[in-house]
Amino acid sequence: MRLFLRAPRLFALAAALVAAAVAVSVSLGSSHREAPSIALDPTADNTDVYAFKANDKPSDLTVVANWIPFEDPAGGPNFYRFDDNADYYINIDNTGSGKPAIRYRFRFKTHVRNGNTFLYAAPGVTSIQDPKLNVYQTYTVTRERYRNGRRVSATVIGRNLPVAPNNVGPKTFPHYDSVAAQAIRRLRGGGKVFAGQRDDPFFVDLGATFDGINLRVGTGNQGGGKDDLAGYNVHSVVLQVPEAQVTRDHRSVSGPGAKNAVIGVWSTTERPRLTVLTSHGPRRSGGGEVQVSRLGNPLINELIIPLAHKDQFNRTTPDRDAGLYGQYVLNPEPARLLNALFGLGVKTTDRTDIVTALLTGIPGKTRISPRAVPADTLKINLGVPPTPPAKASRFGVIGGDLGGFPNGRRLGDDVVDIELRVIGGELIGKHLPLGDGVDQNDVPFLSAFPYVAPPHDGFDASLKRTYPTHPPTARDGLF
Repeated sequence: MRLFLRAPRLFALAAALVAAAVAVSVSLGSSHREAPSIALDPTADNTDVYAFKANDKPSDLTVVANWIPFEDPAGGPNFYRFDDNADYYINIDNTGSGKPAIRYRFRFKTHVRNGNTFLYAAPGVTSIQDPKLNVYQTYTVTRERYRNGRRVSATVIGRNLPVAPNNVGPKTFPHYDSVAAQAIRRLRGGGKVFAGQRDDPFFVDLGATFDGINLRVGTGNQGGGKDDLAGYNVHSVVLQVPEAQVTRDHRSVSGPGAKNAVIGVWSTTERPRLTVLTSHGPRRSGGGEVQVSRLGNPLINELIIPLAHKDQFNRTTPDRDAGLYGQYVLNPEPARLLNALFGLGVKTTDRTDIVTALLTGIPGKTRISPRAVPADTLKINLGVPPTPPAKASRFGVIGGDLGGFPNGRRLGDDVVDIELRVIGGELIGKHLPLGDGVDQNDVPFLSAFPYVAPPHDGFDASLKRTYPTHPPTARDGLF
């Protein structure tokens, strides 16, 4: 609900609306525009979440959570940013309840040094504190602990931390990478964090996927796909914390079989239930927060949840997934499409193999506890050491690499091909070489924190169409 304040009596009306839990303006959904309402609210849109053990920091949990899809690098003069009127979360379930035991909350604030210029930043920015950086953001990180769904503590572990700016271009940022690196900050109690613009690390042929899973070449294992996210940026939060901070007993993990080894990870966005507009812009009001977006395993809401339930999916918590959405995982629509289009004989009903791989976790491998509920969270066994880069398989577990998806998710895991093959029956003995023909990201990832590749800059963005040069003519207005 949005109101313009013109008289004190409107505060009473706002309070009444809060009491009635009216939230007309709240958008609901998540991922790359895959739910109807979130397409109207991109700054709250979770695009992807990754959880892995980094080779250079194997004792820590590393989480990459991304928001704001399809950021055109040249999208100025009001470049992309986290929303001051939203709370961004990384959630940890270490009991198997489908509810968070630990949440890391990120709250942002935008600052403008000079409102009398159109510039995001003046040319020649050399540091993240440079006064020539006109529009900048800071944020606070709060670690929250929960018991039985109720918050029992909240500790600020990072305050007034800088956000890495948008990569406008080489004149504005002659050495962008060095400026962005200054946004890497230590957290109280251990670990580090980064927030800011990055290259979108997800690689997928969206055009083929949403054209009824239209494989371009053969069954998709011969290349020929088009990475429709190449050249776009996102806004990332990269969190790296000692594993003892996220396990159920607050201890490090002794090995893959330890009782505290497996956790579930997902990201969410929350907005105020009631937002009041003033002449200075939107302001938080009463009524608490409402979840408007969530993301655990990739492509669940995009490919599995039907259109009528996508918004509902994103405003519910993972502990309710079995009752509300289990039927769509057991009887996945993509399996029926693969049969209709290609006659592959894929099993279409009672797909308990998919439920086990993604929702409950594999017993002894990625199941958080024997009583874990089916929940769309990204499960990772912290006792499994990271795979050396030279031995890593983009197919993760089905490629014989236990350090990859669905044991967590690394940046280079080809989750589209993996999930297509699992839907095709990989886990029940039907080995179909399905894929989208896109096997890797358009730019290489970093070997050190924050791991996600730097963002494409606006001046040299590959999304631009460059016209061939030609001699001036009368049409150019020069004669």
